[in-house]
Amino acid sequence: MDCPYCKHQLHADALKCGHCLEYLSEHVCPDCQSSLPKDAVVCRHCHYLFSQISINTTELTMAFKGELIASVLLRFRLLPQEITTDVDKICINAPGLFRLWNNADEVPWNKIAGFNYRSGIIWDRIEIETRGQKPSVVIGLSKANSEQLRKVLQSIVNAN
Repeated sequence: MDCPYCKHQLHADALKCGHCLEYLSEHVCPDCQSSLPKDAVVCRHCHYLFSQISINTTELTMAFKGELIASVLLRFRLLPQEITTDVDKICINAPGLFRLWNNADEVPWNKIAGFNYRSGIIWDRIEIETRGQKPSVVIGLSKANSEQLRKVLQSIVNAN
């Protein structure tokens, strides 16, 4: 068997190449593309933290908008924020005047350090804290949408 990285000859049961020191598993860091052991939780090169999310991946896929009246009153915009999530990240789009510009925050689940949840009388606000970045803020969510997002964020913060 040959090493896929340096093409040196290896034993059939080898887990790591003795010449280039690369792991022979299919587990690759999404940030720096280095090979890792199968059970790695943190990348040995860039310290990327692999998320250990304990929630069903179908619950991670959501799409909703903030409330229009809340957007007008709290953000002074006619277009509310749009929140979409998938198994990798949460995207918060805040369109500007007549959609002439768009402020988009993409936050990978594994970069989330915590969140602040503020429940209002009518609408809720969630501030997502990330490692090394400014917080992302979602304003004017309905009670049902904010509860759904809060449940996912709580699961992710507890896993990390």
